[in-house]
Amino acid sequence: MNSRLFGMGLLILLAGCAKQEAASGPETTASAEAAPAQATESRGVAVPDEEPSEEVLRKLEFQRYADIEKVGGMPVVSTASGKDITLHPKLYEVHKDDCRRDPQSPPGHYECGLTIKVSLSPDGSDPSEQGERISVKWDPKGEWVLQ
Repeated sequence: MNSRLFGMGLLILLAGCAKQEAASGPETTASAEAAPAQATESRGVAVPDEEPSEEVLRKLEFQRYADIEKVGGMPVVSTASGKDITLHPKLYEVHKDDCRRDPQSPPGHYECGLTIKVSLSPDGSDPSEQGERISVKWDPKGEWVLQ
């Protein structure tokens, strides 16, 4: 008898959920139809077909390093001594290696590989070359920005 009551209660619960889902269906469809129109209006400048250029990526990377310096450098803890230190990296060169679009991301979103030349020395000596990846997206205002 207990299992029969449980089964009936489960059926009633499922029937109630199905009614709620059916009731919210048309509103969801109407919202989905309105969304593309709103996205088109708020999108602004159309997303370009090409990936960001090396010049754009260079500008964004130099801006990123300038922002690091504005906040006082990069605080780190030396694992050998446990001392807190602040690094002031100096960026010298930026070269674009590649840009990839994730198929699941919206149009105008890229992850780009860079080869950069940077120095961690206070006097800027002995710069080293290293790889870096940054994510960029097309802003509705019509420019590439960091994600």
